[in-house]
Amino acid sequence: MSRTYVLDANALLDFLEAGPGCQKVKELLDSSLRQQSIILVSVLNWAEIFYLLWQRRGEEMARKAMTGLSQLPLEIVSVDVFLALKGGEIKALHKIPYVDCIAAALAILNHAILVTSDRDFEKLGRRIQVLWLARP
Repeated sequence: MSRTYVLDANALLDFLEAGPGCQKVKELLDSSLRQQSIILVSVLNWAEIFYLLWQRRGEEMARKAMTGLSQLPLEIVSVDVFLALKGGEIKALHKIPYVDCIAAALAILNHAILVTSDRDFEKLGRRIQVLWLARP
């Protein structure tokens, strides 16, 4: 039986920039290639990665990085009304950034494990299962 994971933006940035969580994300991607897991990313987190890369490295490098990421075994999930409202519920209750709420909602709705090093998710308590990546 395969496990489902949701990567937030900082997990994928760690992978791209060889950060502290890079190896763990690589292991999850390898597992997905072997069809032992499913990896989801919300389209909002996808856009956040693009935006952050553009800021850090410029437009051309951001576009190249996104092209490379699109070759990975990731399922980019659109935000429908149900997911958006679940994210709004999390935002109202826990006061974390909305794009993070969407990642959390995606994990909750898919009975998935959220992969992150963003400590904002600690505010959710036991409401969500989190695989914590190493922090710098």
